[in-house]
Amino acid sequence: MTLIANLPERWDDEVDLIAIGSGIGGLSAAIAAHDNGLKSIVLERSGQVGGVTALSQGQVWVPGNHHAAALGIEDSPDSGFRYLQRLAMGYGEDAAIRNFVVHATQALRRFEDHAALRMTAIRGCPDYYYGLSNDSVAEGRLLEVEPFPGPTLGEEWQAKTRLSPQVPYGLTTQDIADAGGLAAMMKWDFELLARRITNDERCAGSGLAAYFVKAALDRGIELATGTSVEGLIGDGTRIIGVRATRDGQDIHIKARKGVVIAVSSYERNRSLEKTLGN
Repeated sequence: MTLIANLPERWDDEVDLIAIGSGIGGLSAAIAAHDNGLKSIVLERSGQVGGVTALSQGQVWVPGNHHAAALGIEDSPDSGFRYLQRLAMGYGEDAAIRNFVVHATQALRRFEDHAALRMTAIRGCPDYYYGLSNDSVAEGRLLEVEPFPGPTLGEEWQAKTRLSPQVPYGLTTQDIADAGGLAAMMKWDFELLARRITNDERCAGSGLAAYFVKAALDRGIELATGTSVEGLIGDGTRIIGVRATRDGQDIHIKARKGVVIAVSSYERNRSLEKTLGN
């Protein structure tokens, strides 16, 4: 992706916010923009939406969240900040870490209250580095979605919302943990797994992505698949749009308020890895 200084002769479309990438990052940005009165669009290079989110285990780490509090677990964003700060060992940016832990709880509540997201704490699932810090907790920070009913996406988007070939998306992390974990595969409830896959009840990252796709569709947000962003367009002061390709043709989309880059592979760039990886 390159920065383009020359303005196009004409714009093919104009919105307030462009989200590049259709994982949870791009979708949540588009949804938040819409809910604040802005017109947004999601641009996705592939033919399916959901991004890397849909391929993942779908665990979301939120220190001091209300699900943990309801279980009587003592925690706070401040504790989560100290935990991440120690793990970063001076490499991460404190401001970025603080921004994440403070706003994660608010984002969780907002999407549950306004976008029909349904999450729950994974019982008995500790921080990845539990025991190495006084600010680690034995459970409560790692959340996962309740199974998502795939047919509610509608026939077109049910097929166009990505499923994971790597993760058994018919089972929750809790289902697997209660059966003895990943190493106890023979004890998993394969009848439940088969039933959920047959009924297209999506768990893990496939379910997490589907919740946000559904929320975007319910708002009438355009999800433009097969659209590859090739460059950012600037006016010398700020980014005001993108150049993309669709069906072999160049298109230019103007962004009145901004462009959110929510794609993977930023780990190839050391500065982006430091700022975006927090």
